[in-house]
Amino acid sequence: MRILYFFTFDYSLHTLKNSGSLDREIQYFEYMYKIHNHKFLLVTYGDDSDFEVIKESEAIKLLPIYSIFRKYNSKLLRYASSFLYAARLKKLVESPDLIKQNQLMGCWVPIMYKYLSKKKLFIRTGYDMYTFSKNDKKPVLIRFLYFLLTKFALANADLYSVSSIDDQSFLSSFKTSRKIELLPNWIENLSKNNFKDRYNNKLLAVGRLESQKNYPLLIKSFQNSNLEIDIYGDGSLKKELTELSIKYNVKTNFLGKLTYNDLKKEFQKYKIFISTSLFEGNPKSTMEAMSAGCIPVVLNIPNNRELITNEFNGYLFEPNDNLEQLVNNIFANTDNAVEVSNNSFETIHKKFDIKKVCKKEIELINNL
Repeated sequence: MRILYFFTFDYSLHTLKNSGSLDREIQYFEYMYKIHNHKFLLVTYGDDSDFEVIKESEAIKLLPIYSIFRKYNSKLLRYASSFLYAARLKKLVESPDLIKQNQLMGCWVPIMYKYLSKKKLFIRTGYDMYTFSKNDKKPVLIRFLYFLLTKFALANADLYSVSSIDDQSFLSSFKTSRKIELLPNWIENLSKNNFKDRYNNKLLAVGRLESQKNYPLLIKSFQNSNLEIDIYGDGSLKKELTELSIKYNVKTNFLGKLTYNDLKKEFQKYKIFISTSLFEGNPKSTMEAMSAGCIPVVLNIPNNRELITNEFNGYLFEPNDNLEQLVNNIFANTDNAVEVSNNSFETIHKKFDIKKVCKKEIELINNL
């Protein structure tokens, strides 16, 4: 099957590389080609330099938008010019078997291409942008535009998938006849080393240094503690969080961003993965940590409850809980911790392994 795969609007291969997620995304395309013979033409929002990021192969060909169109410095002009892309692409691209859009932003381009080419469109979202905009307290106009974009996508996609039950339930309340399918994030290369050989005095956190991740709660919870917190990620709050760590006498190590493959190796050094995130989609970092046998200690929010059964494969905590005491109890009770670690690992293996998730995706596509 030949799939015309549209990136999120304004995302190039350089965007993925800089975020550390390029390796993960490429592995998906290579897996789908190797196992299911799906070939992808990636429509990116990059220029000719995207060809320097990865090499084309039987599985992957590239079509950077800004190798064809002018890239305006103004984002508003980039949005406006994007309504011309579909007609030009129709002339340049051999008709695919399926069109796929990654995430909601930019979906108007493949929707227009769909009607020009008369091919089916699959929109896959990893999180609901409208919900996130509300949680992030975006301006009312921005939230309204995301609401309209969501309704527009639901009305025009032949297949629309979300990664969490919570998102599925929420979007099902929209007045649409479209069935919203559940397709969770996938995890691959499951591997688990000896749990007892891992750090006894360090906690692992992964995510952007932004307000969504709620790092002040994490830092304040370990005031004057002997435990260290290693945070992989970057963002606008680094200076503020560094100062907060000094104020509360917390040894916080801001370790920057790693590639997906490098981060997988780091997971295996830690017993506990911790997340104070205020909202999530289908939390990939938590799932990747679990796939390495980490014990997830995560804030009790709806999307985490889909993944974690408290005290079985991880721990759910409330904002006012004594987080330091909870963590120390986990470290102290080694036998129970090993059991929870094993359950954490098995949860991912049974439900979210790439083979299982991609098999479900193939079934959904075939049903079109």
